[in-house]
Amino acid sequence: MYDVPETGSKELAKTVDHTVLKLDVRKEGVDALCSEARTENFKSVCVRLPWVQRCVSNLKGSDVVVACVVGFHEGTQDTYSKLREARAAVAAGAKELDIVLNHSILTKHNRSTPPTHPTSPKHTRDSTADTITAANTAANSRPTNGATVAEGPYSAREDEIPDYSAIYRELASLRSLCPSPTTLKLILETSQLTEAQIIAAAHLAAAANIDFIKTSTGFNGPGATLPHVKLMVTAAEYLSTKTPSNGGSPVRAGGKKMEVKASGGIRGLEDARKMLEAGATRLGTSSGVWIMQEGRSVVEQKKKGNEGNNDRPGATRLYTDDSVGGY
Repeated sequence: MYDVPETGSKELAKTVDHTVLKLDVRKEGVDALCSEARTENFKSVCVRLPWVQRCVSNLKGSDVVVACVVGFHEGTQDTYSKLREARAAVAAGAKELDIVLNHSILTKHNRSTPPTHPTSPKHTRDSTADTITAANTAANSRPTNGATVAEGPYSAREDEIPDYSAIYRELASLRSLCPSPTTLKLILETSQLTEAQIIAAAHLAAAANIDFIKTSTGFNGPGATLPHVKLMVTAAEYLSTKTPSNGGSPVRAGGKKMEVKASGGIRGLEDARKMLEAGATRLGTSSGVWIMQEGRSVVEQKKKGNEGNNDRPGATRLYTDDSVGGY
């Protein structure tokens, strides 16, 4: 269990990316988002590209930064489109980019050649994590128990291996176009991936020097889950640590640990605390104000020694929107 900022504290507020990504949001909603973020001193507001410049203007004089989604929400746009969108977001003043992984590549095996015979056994092995690291590559060519090379424990048909190089090229291109201090967060869409595919995506993100891996867009399947967050945190730590199994050299450049952002379905203080305890360091949510109000209420109750009232405040932009549009 990881340390969690104190309930209702400024440090807790700085874990929140205050988010509105609905297509039908209007300027009044964006202005309210920025006002709330400024009042609570959240880490960022996260919006679509057309609203970046307005948010930058609204947040002048505060230390709340603007994050912009790229390739949202499908992630299947071509690399050129993502690069163009990323460049425009940074030019408009975005300091952070939440980029959607083309997760369809990880879930689609490239079968370039048919089986040699109709009755040939089908390969049911999930090859997603194969050939990701040098250690696995070495294992691929090492026979076991007298088996031939083709029967080794990490063997996989070439036509079953996803096109990792395409994903890496895209991520590396985005990193090259938007170097530090621009923060890049890669949205994996974990609900669409197996555990092995999540690990593969984490490897690719680390190799491309991405700053965060993020659970979900909130628009495609369930949002953040504790098992996925824990898996991502474990992968991020491993990829940033020198161990005998990775040859004493971490995958991530410089050994700086990738961080994990949990997003989608985080509605209250309890949800937030669970994700932070699991190792997430950033939360994508449209319920940030409620999380902070709930936290302050808990602190006040402890001071007064009573349970108080946990009812949500009256309807506002936050509470009319957060059940729609993923966050």
